[in-house]
Amino acid sequence: MATRQLEEKGREVTDKGQERKLLLVDEDASDLEYYSEVLRHLGYEVRPVESYAKAAATLGTERFDLVIVEQGSTDFEGRSVLTRAVEVDQHVPVLVLTRTVDADCCLDALDAGAYEYVQKPLTSAELRELVGDYVKPPEDISFARHGGPVAAGLVQSSLDGANRDAWRKAS
Repeated sequence: MATRQLEEKGREVTDKGQERKLLLVDEDASDLEYYSEVLRHLGYEVRPVESYAKAAATLGTERFDLVIVEQGSTDFEGRSVLTRAVEVDQHVPVLVLTRTVDADCCLDALDAGAYEYVQKPLTSAELRELVGDYVKPPEDISFARHGGPVAAGLVQSSLDGANRDAWRKAS
Protein backbone atom coordinates (compact mmCIF):
# COMPACT_ATOMS: atom_id res chain seq x y z
CA MET A 1 0.00 0.00 0.00
CA ALA A 2 1.52 3.32 -1.05
CA THR A 3 0.86 6.15 1.40
CA ARG A 4 1.30 9.91 1.48
CA GLN A 5 1.47 11.50 4.92
CA LEU A 6 -1.36 13.84 5.94
CA GLU A 7 1.13 16.46 7.09
CA GLU A 8 2.32 16.84 3.50
CA LYS A 9 -1.11 18.13 2.56
CA GLY A 10 -1.67 20.27 5.66
CA ARG A 11 -4.95 18.57 6.55
CA GLU A 12 -5.84 16.82 9.75
CA VAL A 13 -8.36 14.05 10.19
CA THR A 14 -11.88 15.49 10.36
CA ASP A 15 -12.91 16.17 13.96
CA LYS A 16 -16.16 15.28 15.71
CA GLY A 17 -19.01 17.55 14.73
CA GLN A 18 -17.80 18.19 11.20
CA GLU A 19 -19.29 16.68 8.08
CA ARG A 20 -18.15 13.27 7.04
CA LYS A 21 -19.18 13.30 3.43
CA LEU A 22 -17.44 10.90 1.07
CA LEU A 23 -17.41 10.75 -2.71
CA LEU A 24 -17.08 7.14 -3.86
CA VAL A 25 -16.40 6.56 -7.55
CA ASP A 26 -16.32 3.10 -9.08
CA GLU A 27 -17.60 1.90 -12.46
CA ASP A 28 -18.06 -1.60 -11.03
CA ALA A 29 -21.64 -1.44 -9.79
CA SER A 30 -21.27 -4.30 -7.30
CA ASP A 31 -18.15 -2.78 -5.69
CA LEU A 32 -19.82 0.63 -5.61
CA GLU A 33 -22.88 -0.83 -3.87
CA TYR A 34 -20.84 -2.90 -1.38
CA TYR A 35 -18.43 -0.12 -0.36
CA SER A 36 -21.27 2.42 -0.16
CA GLU A 37 -23.27 0.13 2.11
CA VAL A 38 -20.32 -0.53 4.42
CA LEU A 39 -19.47 3.17 4.70
CA ARG A 40 -23.10 4.14 5.36
CA HIS A 41 -23.33 1.50 8.09
CA LEU A 42 -20.26 3.09 9.63
CA GLY A 43 -22.11 6.41 9.74
CA TYR A 44 -20.62 8.26 6.79
CA GLU A 45 -22.65 10.20 4.25
CA VAL A 46 -21.71 8.60 0.93
CA ARG A 47 -22.24 9.97 -2.56
CA PRO A 48 -21.77 6.96 -4.86
CA VAL A 49 -21.06 7.76 -8.51
CA GLU A 50 -20.66 5.20 -11.29
CA SER A 51 -19.09 7.50 -13.87
CA TYR A 52 -15.75 9.28 -13.83
CA ALA A 53 -17.19 12.21 -15.82
CA LYS A 54 -20.14 12.65 -13.42
CA ALA A 55 -17.81 12.43 -10.43
CA ALA A 56 -15.49 15.09 -11.84
CA ALA A 57 -18.49 17.38 -12.43
CA THR A 58 -19.82 16.72 -8.92
CA LEU A 59 -16.53 17.84 -7.38
CA GLY A 60 -17.20 21.37 -8.55
CA THR A 61 -20.63 21.56 -6.94
CA GLU A 62 -20.35 19.69 -3.63
CA ARG A 63 -17.77 19.60 -0.83
CA PHE A 64 -16.35 16.26 0.28
CA ASP A 65 -14.15 15.28 3.22
CA LEU A 66 -12.69 12.32 1.34
CA VAL A 67 -12.69 11.11 -2.25
CA ILE A 68 -12.28 7.42 -3.06
CA VAL A 69 -11.85 6.64 -6.74
CA GLU A 70 -11.27 3.38 -8.58
CA GLN A 71 -8.31 3.51 -10.94
CA GLY A 72 -10.09 1.81 -13.80
CA SER A 73 -7.83 -0.06 -16.18
CA THR A 74 -4.10 0.47 -16.55
CA ASP A 75 -5.10 3.48 -18.67
CA PHE A 76 -6.04 5.05 -15.29
CA GLU A 77 -9.47 6.44 -16.19
CA GLY A 78 -9.91 7.54 -12.56
CA ARG A 79 -7.13 10.11 -13.03
CA SER A 80 -9.70 12.71 -14.17
CA VAL A 81 -11.45 12.49 -10.80
CA LEU A 82 -8.17 12.64 -8.88
CA THR A 83 -6.98 15.65 -10.86
CA ARG A 84 -10.31 17.47 -10.44
CA ALA A 85 -10.46 16.74 -6.69
CA VAL A 86 -6.99 18.21 -6.16
CA GLU A 87 -7.85 21.17 -8.40
CA VAL A 88 -11.02 21.96 -6.40
CA ASP A 89 -9.50 21.40 -2.92
CA GLN A 90 -5.82 20.51 -2.65
CA HIS A 91 -6.35 19.46 0.97
CA VAL A 92 -9.04 16.83 0.39
CA PRO A 93 -7.58 13.35 0.74
CA VAL A 94 -8.00 11.21 -2.38
CA LEU A 95 -7.59 7.44 -2.20
CA VAL A 96 -7.15 5.40 -5.37
CA LEU A 97 -8.41 1.82 -5.34
CA THR A 98 -7.47 -0.75 -7.96
CA ARG A 99 -7.92 -4.39 -8.85
CA THR A 100 -4.94 -4.22 -11.19
CA VAL A 101 -1.86 -2.92 -9.42
CA ASP A 102 0.34 -1.08 -11.88
CA ALA A 103 3.58 0.61 -10.78
CA ASP A 104 3.23 3.41 -13.34
CA CYS A 105 -0.38 4.12 -12.29
CA CYS A 106 0.65 4.09 -8.65
CA LEU A 107 3.41 6.63 -9.26
CA ASP A 108 1.10 8.73 -11.45
CA ALA A 109 -1.58 8.69 -8.74
CA LEU A 110 0.79 9.70 -5.95
CA ASP A 111 2.43 12.38 -8.13
CA ALA A 112 -1.03 13.76 -8.98
CA GLY A 113 -1.89 14.10 -5.29
CA ALA A 114 -3.39 10.78 -4.17
CA TYR A 115 -2.80 9.97 -0.53
CA GLU A 116 -2.93 6.20 -1.03
CA TYR A 117 -3.00 3.61 -3.78
CA VAL A 118 -4.72 0.47 -2.49
CA GLN A 119 -5.46 -2.90 -4.04
CA LYS A 120 -9.04 -4.19 -4.01
CA PRO A 121 -10.93 -6.03 -2.77
CA LEU A 122 -11.09 -4.58 0.73
CA THR A 123 -12.90 -6.22 3.60
CA SER A 124 -15.26 -4.02 5.59
CA ALA A 125 -12.70 -3.90 8.41
CA GLU A 126 -9.94 -2.82 6.00
CA LEU A 127 -12.20 -0.17 4.47
CA ARG A 128 -13.15 1.11 7.92
CA GLU A 129 -9.50 1.40 8.93
CA LEU A 130 -8.44 3.01 5.65
CA VAL A 131 -11.18 5.64 5.66
CA GLY A 132 -10.78 6.19 9.42
CA ASP A 133 -7.17 7.21 8.84
CA TYR A 134 -8.46 10.29 7.00
CA VAL A 135 -11.98 10.97 8.29
CA LYS A 136 -12.91 9.95 11.80
CA PRO A 137 -16.09 7.90 11.91
CA PRO A 138 -19.07 9.54 13.60
CA GLU A 139 -19.01 8.75 17.31
CA ASP A 140 -22.73 8.72 17.91
CA ILE A 141 -23.93 5.83 15.78
CA SER A 142 -26.97 4.30 17.43
CA PHE A 143 -26.92 1.20 15.22
CA ALA A 144 -23.38 0.39 16.42
CA ARG A 145 -24.66 0.11 19.98
CA HIS A 146 -27.22 -2.42 18.75
CA GLY A 147 -24.84 -4.66 16.84
CA GLY A 148 -24.55 -2.46 13.73
CA PRO A 149 -21.91 -3.68 11.30
CA VAL A 150 -21.03 -6.61 13.55
CA ALA A 151 -24.61 -7.90 13.56
CA ALA A 152 -24.95 -7.19 9.86
CA GLY A 153 -21.89 -9.33 9.16
CA LEU A 154 -19.96 -6.38 7.77
CA VAL A 155 -16.97 -6.86 10.05
CA GLN A 156 -14.73 -9.88 9.78
CA SER A 157 -15.98 -12.46 12.24
CA SER A 158 -12.41 -13.57 12.94
CA LEU A 159 -12.00 -10.76 15.48
CA ASP A 160 -11.44 -12.16 18.93
CA GLY A 161 -13.61 -10.93 21.82
CA ALA A 162 -11.19 -8.24 23.00
CA ASN A 163 -10.73 -6.78 19.51
CA ARG A 164 -14.48 -6.90 18.86
CA ASP A 165 -15.14 -4.99 22.11
CA ALA A 166 -12.48 -2.43 21.20
CA TRP A 167 -14.04 -2.05 17.75
CA ARG A 168 -17.49 -1.47 19.24
CA LYS A 169 -16.13 1.12 21.70
CA ALA A 170 -14.35 2.89 18.86
CA SER A 171 -17.55 2.99 16.80
